[in-house]
Amino acid sequence: MSRIRDLGAKRYGPPLLLILLSMIFIMAAPAGKWAEVIALNLQAFALFASVRAARPHTRVRVAVGVLFGIIIAASWVEALLTVDVAGDFAHLATFLLVLIATPVIALGLVRQVREVGKITTQTMLGVICIYLLMCLAFASAFAAISSISGDPFFTQGASWDKLSNYLYYSLTTITTMGIGDLTPATSIGRSLTAAEGLIGQIYVVTVVAVIVGNLGRTRNDG
Repeated sequence: MSRIRDLGAKRYGPPLLLILLSMIFIMAAPAGKWAEVIALNLQAFALFASVRAARPHTRVRVAVGVLFGIIIAASWVEALLTVDVAGDFAHLATFLLVLIATPVIALGLVRQVREVGKITTQTMLGVICIYLLMCLAFASAFAAISSISGDPFFTQGASWDKLSNYLYYSLTTITTMGIGDLTPATSIGRSLTAAEGLIGQIYVVTVVAVIVGNLGRTRNDG
């Protein structure tokens, strides 16, 4: 029974694959309400798997699971009863899920390193999960801003305001690729873009660099 209960604990490979799958689906799926619902569901499952791997307290795990279940159920009910899924609900729900899951995962990684006494491959995979979750969070924030304000997020026009484009823009921003084919039209959009670029780079040169540099070392290795 304990083996079943611990299934997936401390393992960030499956959550990472689920996050990547959700991102690929968002980029490749045609626009529509069912695409929004499926994308939200995929991200919810990926986030729950990440939280499961972090091994938080049982109460936290149950609370997160209930919240995720409510959001998933609400998305399906809305899709079945309405012509369109409200964009602001889907985007804000995704942002809320990521906002809740990320600190839980981070604390789980810290606890795992302390228990094991060294940085493992699973630690590195968890750190990558957080990096991709930050990308999803900013993409959802960009989309929510456009949905709530009613104004195009990009200077290229409202026809570019699609979830796939928000994710693409977020990826090019957090990695500082700077392709330039999409540009924010508002001051809040430019501010969030700058913040994502800075946070992404600081995360890579500090957290990721430290994790990779100390991979496999124990505390006694110096």
